[in-house]
Amino acid sequence: MPVSHRRAAFSGALAPVLPSFGSGRTLLFIDPVCEAPYTDRTVYSHALRQSQVALVRVAEGLAQRGHRVIVAQARRYWPERSAGGVQYVPFDPKSRAPGIRADAVVVLRQSKALRAVRRAHPEARLMLWVDREPGRRAEAMLRHAASARATVVTATDAARTLLRRTLVADVGPIERVHHPVDDVLRPDGTRVVPDKLVVASASSAGLAGVLAAFRTVRERRPRARLFVLGEGPDEQHEGVVSLGPLPHRLAVRHVREAFCVFQPHPGALGTHGLSLAEANALGTPVLAHASGVAQELLGESLEDGRQLVDARTPSAAADRLAAWWDGGRPRVQGRSRFALGRVLTDWERLAGADRQRAAIAAPTYALAR
Repeated sequence: MPVSHRRAAFSGALAPVLPSFGSGRTLLFIDPVCEAPYTDRTVYSHALRQSQVALVRVAEGLAQRGHRVIVAQARRYWPERSAGGVQYVPFDPKSRAPGIRADAVVVLRQSKALRAVRRAHPEARLMLWVDREPGRRAEAMLRHAASARATVVTATDAARTLLRRTLVADVGPIERVHHPVDDVLRPDGTRVVPDKLVVASASSAGLAGVLAAFRTVRERRPRARLFVLGEGPDEQHEGVVSLGPLPHRLAVRHVREAFCVFQPHPGALGTHGLSLAEANALGTPVLAHASGVAQELLGESLEDGRQLVDARTPSAAADRLAAWWDGGRPRVQGRSRFALGRVLTDWERLAGADRQRAAIAAPTYALAR
């Protein structure tokens, strides 16, 4: 569809369907680079990035707390309204979101969009939601945020610390709000398959280290199987089952059945860091490299000798698994810091809405079925 048609569909159809939420704030979330539109229903039926699942949970939760919430997305050509009242509308960078007056605007990932968004919303609280460690783009991202008077919001303390060490003189505020773990993610008595390991993969780069560690595991336990959720390896490997991208509810089923989530590689966890916290909420232990992010998400250190290993030692993961198979598999549980209600309160604080919040409980989604 031509840009002009998208602009007409956006501005013409938006005004009549936006609900009023009394004294609540108007919060606008913008995903300027999504490959396809998504809503609360899409979480059940499609494989989404974890940042998109988090955005849907936060948006729907804030709407239930009495706020007017709009999610603008690239590659969306018509507006939709969820059962919870969230408006999912098209976003065209050239239109600068006409017809929307927001108290707070949150841009997902794309720092280059901040300048145009600031021009469209000069008085709003503007935030950049970063869902992974920015790596080499850190300095440019921070400069874009500072020039647009935007607050950078990371998903982990480790990422926030990394950004604060970046040598940018005019760096603006950097906050941390965890991605929420849905309240319905809890143990349900699913039978654990002792030889089933699961790994969440976003790229072949991080997966290479996991596959190397798994080969050592299979030397000791040939019947072990590794199920890859997401992008699988380019070549076939003994004992490795590539499941491809799955809707969140189906990925949850595999994690419930797994003996553990197997993520022992020294590289960055990227958008799949949340899968560690979700696994523990389901009662499934994790075997991960003792990076700063993993320690934060699991609430453990290498010295605890439970879910974290030094993956730079080739046999570390295999040694720990052997102990677990011998009866030492740890019991784990979710952590309150990732609870949806707490995360929503953090977003309200950043949006300046914490004093106006309606006393309505946050919703939950039946993703675990």
